[in-house]
Amino acid sequence: MLVFLVFFLIFPLNSPLFQAQNASPAREEASMAEKAISIFVPAAGISVDFGVPKRFTPSGSPYLGSGAQIQPRTPEVPAAGEGIVLFSQGGSLLSSGFPRSRDNFIALAHDGGFVSLYSSPSLALSARLKKNGVARDEIVGTIEGARGGQEDNYYLRVIDNSSKLVVNPALFSPGMIDRAAPRIEEVSLIKEGFRLKAEPERRILQRLAQGDYKLAIRLNDPSYAGGVVSGLFRIKVVLDGQVAADRKLDSARNLDEGLGFLGFSAPSSLLADRDMRFLLDGHFLARGNHSLELTVYDFNGNAGTLVWRFIVE
Repeated sequence: MLVFLVFFLIFPLNSPLFQAQNASPAREEASMAEKAISIFVPAAGISVDFGVPKRFTPSGSPYLGSGAQIQPRTPEVPAAGEGIVLFSQGGSLLSSGFPRSRDNFIALAHDGGFVSLYSSPSLALSARLKKNGVARDEIVGTIEGARGGQEDNYYLRVIDNSSKLVVNPALFSPGMIDRAAPRIEEVSLIKEGFRLKAEPERRILQRLAQGDYKLAIRLNDPSYAGGVVSGLFRIKVVLDGQVAADRKLDSARNLDEGLGFLGFSAPSSLLADRDMRFLLDGHFLARGNHSLELTVYDFNGNAGTLVWRFIVE
């Protein structure tokens, strides 16, 4: 089965199956946490990486994550909610903005027009699966040859078929407990051939020349209680008391040129540089004293903040 058929199955709006689901009043009246999907499946670890810069190899091109890495307790993949099997497909490359990994896939359709997509290089459809539907936490696949390592994990994405959005799976995790705040590992002002890394602890204010600069930030959301990462969700920048940027990583459109995270231009992979930093919109810095405050939130509302004062000459 060809790759484009995967997205034909996921996204067609004229399908009788999805016409019935899109008519559900749940979309209008219930919050996402009350819908038929919960990524808080039985697992040893759940790490949401939606919008986080990543790459497969040290020399590979960066991309932004689009789901959650699940570490199951056993080499089995439970359904994130009640639904029916759309398809299972082996050895495929997802198109457009998704990373170019060759995985096996299982897709389930749920109430409200949502689709959960499970992937792993060693994922196989469960032989016990019923044709007339699956229940929440029912085993839909197995990780073949599992040995208890990183290769036993699988990846979970959630797609809203009606809007054609890839949705942050943390929105479907009402039971996820994460009290570890994100860490701001680097903040720099950059332009061609120049970089000034923030050192807010210095007594003498750092200086740079007047001009247009981009803000580069490297972030890390540590796990809580040994295995839960609710994921980066909001980045807010205040420059001289004015909000310069306020972005939420809640959903993304799968466009021909790549994933376009809402609030950012597509392909949003260009937001990540080779050093795995976010590159935010440029700003002109005029001469004078300036104050920059960066606050980063994870999905559970934990926040990390950095305040940097500097002089532009």
